[in-house]
Amino acid sequence: MKLTLTFIGLNLIIFGCSASTGSRYESKEEVKKPTTSEENKKPLEDFDITPYETNIEIDVPPLTSDKLPPDVWYGYESATPDSSSNIIIGTTDGYRVQVISTDDIDEANRIRSELYEKTLRKEVYGIFEPPFYKVKVGDFTSKSEAENLRFKLNQLGFTESKVVQETVNIFN
Repeated sequence: MKLTLTFIGLNLIIFGCSASTGSRYESKEEVKKPTTSEENKKPLEDFDITPYETNIEIDVPPLTSDKLPPDVWYGYESATPDSSSNIIIGTTDGYRVQVISTDDIDEANRIRSELYEKTLRKEVYGIFEPPFYKVKVGDFTSKSEAENLRFKLNQLGFTESKVVQETVNIFN
C-alpha cells in the first residue's frame, strides 16, 4: 500500500504492513482446564513387575594391589624390562615420553612413583630443568617405540604425555 500526501511542497510517503501475533492454527475456544488432584493420584499403569524381577550376582575378585598385571597390553612387548643387567654402557640420541612438566616438586614425585608402579618400568626419570620439574619415561632409540608407550600412558590417564627427543641411556 502506498499513500502519498502533499503538504505545501512536501511529499510524505508511508508504507505499512501488519502481522498477527497469534497463529492461524490456534483456536480461541480452546482453553486449558486445570488438573484436579484426583487425576494426579491415579497411577499411569497398574502393571506389577515384581514377579519378573531378576537378581544378578556378579563375582568380583577383590583388588589386591593397584599394579597392573604384566600382560595387560596384549600384542605389545612386555612392559617389564630385563632388570638383571641394568648397567649403563653409554648414551645416544633417542626419545623419551615426557608425562608432566610442573613447578611443584611434590606433584612430580607423586607422578613419578605412580608411573613406576603402573608401568613396571625401571627407567622413570625425575629431571629438574629450571624452573620446571619434568617426569620422563623410557630410553628409546626409535620414535615408534616411544609413541607406543605414549599411547599406553594416554590410556592410563596421563593425557598430557608427549614424545621428546633427547640423549638416552644404553643398557647392557
